Amino acid sequence: MNSLLSPRTVALVLGLAATAVPVFAADNLDDDDQSGWFVRLGGRISSGVKAELRNTRPAASVTPGLSVYDDGFVGKDSGGSPTLTQNWGYQSASQVNGDTLTFRDASAMRVGDRNGLKDDPQFGGEIVGGFEFVRFDIGHREARFGFELGYSLSEFSVSDHATASGNSLYYDYPLNGVTPPLPPYSGTPDKPGPLLTYNSPVIRSVAGTSALDTKLQSDFQTLRIGPWIEVPLSGRVNLALSVGYCTVYSSSELTLTETDSLSGTSTGKYLRTHWSPGGYAQLRATYRLTKHLGVYVGGDFQYNTGVTVDAPGRQAKLDFGSTYGAVAGVSIGF
Repeated sequence: MNSLLSPRTVALVLGLAATAVPVFAADNLDDDDQSGWFVRLGGRISSGVKAELRNTRPAASVTPGLSVYDDGFVGKDSGGSPTLTQNWGYQSASQVNGDTLTFRDASAMRVGDRNGLKDDPQFGGEIVGGFEFVRFDIGHREARFGFELGYSLSEFSVSDHATASGNSLYYDYPLNGVTPPLPPYSGTPDKPGPLLTYNSPVIRSVAGTSALDTKLQSDFQTLRIGPWIEVPLSGRVNLALSVGYCTVYSSSELTLTETDSLSGTSTGKYLRTHWSPGGYAQLRATYRLTKHLGVYVGGDFQYNTGVTVDAPGRQAKLDFGSTYGAVAGVSIGF
């Protein structure tokens, strides 16, 4: 997934804007003739987004009344037979071997949760437009107040590799001549169905290893709106504070490749788009080159809710939480 606004593009925009300085060099700093509209173009660098991968497959549960495996289940039915049941189900034709139906519990050799995955820092850019509504005095300084609407873009990408080893348990149930329905099949305690002998499975333990390769890529597009206030510190330097509402639109792709030494390799890709609301605050200083053009630097704080990407037996979570950023660029007044 390629970012729509790369650091190279941001640098090009800043370079082009910088060439405008000689054009306005003759201007003084009296901006009374301006309309109050402005645009800021800049690059940004941010950090604080974390990712984790959770193992959401339930652990196998083998009990006298109901045994739940990775690929099916066997439980007592309403008939009360001590040896036969119609309450069973399985997932794959590979589980049928001759006159035997096999279930597996591989939880002991499955890669578990993976936490603390980061891609710091993230690079991107921002464009902000706004309008000055009113001016007022703070002491001996003339402050300005207005509203702004902004858009920023950054990219997040993490890769992870993990391994695990342990014993995989296999439970072999005799079919006694019964032909199982085509998989996936799921019987019930009350509905009539083929009977399975459930009271005496043969249990086998086989040692094995597993590996999990994870890649999570996401584009973050942030929209924000809120008020700002700016106070001059000197003839050319202004200090401004912006606060308000922001929301992150994330487009995420999760790629999982799991290799099991006993059953082979599987790969899947899973997509998710999501809006994550939150709030922001940004403090910045602007140095006015002319009455129309300035350069600014600043820092910001942002808080947003997270987003999850679901996969069979796995779940990736992007935790925006508290993120911090630094910005720099040009400001153009009209």
